[in-house]
Amino acid sequence: MTKHENSVQKVEKTVDVFREKRGRGRPIHVRPSEVIGRAENYRVMFQQVWPVLRGPLITANQAPEVVEAFEKHAQDYARDFVPRFAEDILKVMHEPKFPERPQAQINFLADSLAGRPNVETRTSRDICGKERAKERSKSPHQIIRKEFYIECSCGYKGPALNDACRKCGAQISHLPEILSGNMFR
Repeated sequence: MTKHENSVQKVEKTVDVFREKRGRGRPIHVRPSEVIGRAENYRVMFQQVWPVLRGPLITANQAPEVVEAFEKHAQDYARDFVPRFAEDILKVMHEPKFPERPQAQINFLADSLAGRPNVETRTSRDICGKERAKERSKSPHQIIRKEFYIECSCGYKGPALNDACRKCGAQISHLPEILSGNMFR
């Protein structure tokens, strides 16, 4: 190799960069767990102020009206949503698919704003829907007991009970096997 080719250094990606591999389309630059967590927080916030905030938000036609509605009816949460999300709130409230029922409106708005400003409102709702579907698909059951077949120095051969010998109660120690590397052979 020539001296010029050796002097070119390859740039490595940093460890903290998050890029989820997807099939087609643009890469998503958000963590789904963050989006769903933020959506749940927004749902709680909107739940507390929605009865008084709903009317002014539905009648709002411009971003300053959204800011005014939050400052007047939801002062505790105004700094979390306005002026940063004023345009997005207005856009979501005037979508054709915006629900009619109050609880559905809260959920729709919270899921839409959870991914902003990194992803669009529709993508944010999709991410929340996928994460909730994953949670629902998980099994509600859990492992209660695991069993080992053991040979103890007391002469007992058979299944262990609660990580111990059934005859003498000697505990199974996993540390020597883990340290020696023999556990998974």
